[in-house]
Amino acid sequence: MRSWISWPTHQPVVAQFEKDFDAIETDIFRDRFDRLVIERLYALKRDLLELRNAALPLAEISSELMRLHEDLIPKALRAYFRDIQDHVSRLVGLIDGMRDMLTTAMQVNLALVANNQNEVVKRLAGWGAILAIPTVVFSLYGMNFQWMPELHWKAGYPMVVAATALACFLVYRRLRRAAWV
Repeated sequence: MRSWISWPTHQPVVAQFEKDFDAIETDIFRDRFDRLVIERLYALKRDLLELRNAALPLAEISSELMRLHEDLIPKALRAYFRDIQDHVSRLVGLIDGMRDMLTTAMQVNLALVANNQNEVVKRLAGWGAILAIPTVVFSLYGMNFQWMPELHWKAGYPMVVAATALACFLVYRRLRRAAWV
């Protein structure tokens, strides 16, 4: 009697799952978000769950046949049922380990996406701070005040533009050192 769930029969299936996981894992650590990676992770996890659900009842059936139906199963054949149980246990263990790794991979992917979003938000906030300076300064000049001393100086306009540019440069330099822009 040969077990249909013998280890060599399912080894290529498990090896293919591991190969698929390795490919997905490589895609996760690229510097861009790819929705297909998450879809592939879920599909692989679903396939592993399907294989686990197909294999798990065999362990229970072989155990029951050996324990409860000793009159149906000759003593010489019980070793084969223990072999089936052993192979199923190893297969389920491998599947559970891979499912844990897939869950971890999903969490890592989400953490990387959140980290990338934080970097983008940080850069946008930095550029927003830089652009706030000329916005405030030049909006003051748009209010048409009659008594602004720099309006009557010849160097008033160039000095305000130079001071604004200098302030923007200093904020840019400080944000650049902090890796915000």
